[in-house]
Amino acid sequence: MGDFGLWTLLPPFVVIFFAIKAKRPTEALLLGCLSAYAIIAYFTGENFKDMTLDAFFKVATDKDNIWILLVCGLFGSLRALLNVSKSTHAIANMIGRYCKDAKSVLLSAWGLGCILFIDDYMNIITISSCLKRLADKMRVPRATMAYIIDSTGAPACVLVPFSTWAVFYAGNFYGQEAVKGLGYESAMSAYMHCAPYMFYASLSLIIVPLFIIGVIPPLGPMKKEYDKMKNVEAVEDDVYNERNTGNIFDFLIPLGVMMLITIFMDDMFLALIGSIVACFVLYIPRKVVEFQEFCELWIKGFEELMPTLVLLLFAFFMKQACADINLPKYVINKCLPFVGANTFPAVAFVLVSILAFVTGDSWGVPAICITIIVPLGAACGANILLTMAAIISGSVFCSHACFYSDATLLTSNCCEIDCMLHAKTQIPYALIAYVITFVIYLTIGVTGIMA
Repeated sequence: MGDFGLWTLLPPFVVIFFAIKAKRPTEALLLGCLSAYAIIAYFTGENFKDMTLDAFFKVATDKDNIWILLVCGLFGSLRALLNVSKSTHAIANMIGRYCKDAKSVLLSAWGLGCILFIDDYMNIITISSCLKRLADKMRVPRATMAYIIDSTGAPACVLVPFSTWAVFYAGNFYGQEAVKGLGYESAMSAYMHCAPYMFYASLSLIIVPLFIIGVIPPLGPMKKEYDKMKNVEAVEDDVYNERNTGNIFDFLIPLGVMMLITIFMDDMFLALIGSIVACFVLYIPRKVVEFQEFCELWIKGFEELMPTLVLLLFAFFMKQACADINLPKYVINKCLPFVGANTFPAVAFVLVSILAFVTGDSWGVPAICITIIVPLGAACGANILLTMAAIISGSVFCSHACFYSDATLLTSNCCEIDCMLHAKTQIPYALIAYVITFVIYLTIGVTGIMA
């Protein structure tokens, strides 16, 4: 729509300031959107109301946005069905036989997160369903469980070729001539050659066990959560006694169906439908749940995600507002022309992470950045593999740290804590990985190790 100068930076500032100050992320996003369209209307003379309503309608009817909203809602449905079967209690019982203290429970959560790398959504619902009550029993703050789940979601997914993240980014990168020019035989081959340099993802996975065993202590808001737990009574064992547990296969079979459909059809929406159908086939004939209750449960589970879905919708609205005010192009165009080949990957990492964080979009905005940053990197002689890895590292930081990213919202909902609490308690650890990642990219570039 044009260049609005420094006014372009006002909407994201409004969002971050109001969200931190008032702890009201939905209202913060709405104010950010309204301020963006007020700026556009002032400079262009367009009708503020019509432009805002048109943008919201575009967001609300976008196919990809609807897909994400339905997927998140159906995760709520699946969670409700798995809970009523009490199969997650059986999983917790099994893990509880070997995990006798808080550290072993949290290490189990970390291990499961590293194994369930197909999709970060699947990772979130599986671990939270199985282990959050067991963590309660060990007097572990819910914020800690949420941090571990979020830190092993996207970070684990980007490091392997068999994940939704890898498929998405491999396709986007291979559309660039500079990436094709590297000579790799396929998009996935090029992607996997840059995986060792996705330092933020690797560091996030390493920091978690260091935190669990006490090498890195509870910091800031996380320490306050641990202090609160000192006065909390331990949860009694009756939550997980044998009479209160279901059949472990009532969990594993729906999960297996979801994994298989995700692998072979690459569609989490269809995978969730298949998983809910598997629950129906497993539960109804065996009277685990009556037909009427089954229907009520999946609707109720979807409804329980409504606050999260509303927040996601406004996050999509903010992404559209940032696109309309040309925030990504403005920031990139102002910064990258002054960057040399040696510092290019480090600056690309910072730019992508900031833009993705502000918009709450760990896929769409980085995908746009790829079309600008990769050609510029090639033109200035930057290492393309390192640049690719830096872009992905920036997007993972958004997924992990942004208080209104889809992964953060789903994790906080599944762990039954406030999304701002989850964001505040995990941000110190995200920033540790972030700073080290930046230093590594800068060091590699300046020293010319990968020249």
